[in-house]
Amino acid sequence: MKEKTTAASTESMRLIDLQTTAEVLAEAVANENGARERVAERRDIRKSVITDRVRRMEEFLGVGLFTGPQRKAPTAAGKMMARYGPKLIEEIDHFAGILRDASEREELP
Repeated sequence: MKEKTTAASTESMRLIDLQTTAEVLAEAVANENGARERVAERRDIRKSVITDRVRRMEEFLGVGLFTGPQRKAPTAAGKMMARYGPKLIEEIDHFAGILRDASEREELP
């Protein structure tokens, strides 16, 4: 069966991309100016790394998360990511723990 090519199928999502994007969006919702700089400083990474991670998430999701001339303002989708992204990350971490426990027991519940 041939797979249909879409932005989501040609671009992979990394958990670090999701984490960084959700964090910078939460910062931007609180205060647009300097959000990327604050996250870059907190994570000890270059601002360009954050820009690349956000771009990958936008390509994976197929939506713009920032708008405006300098792409500082979160879109409606960006605001939703800021709100629900941290919970999604928490659920992924929880699920990973369940899988590790199952792997250690070599059985499923």
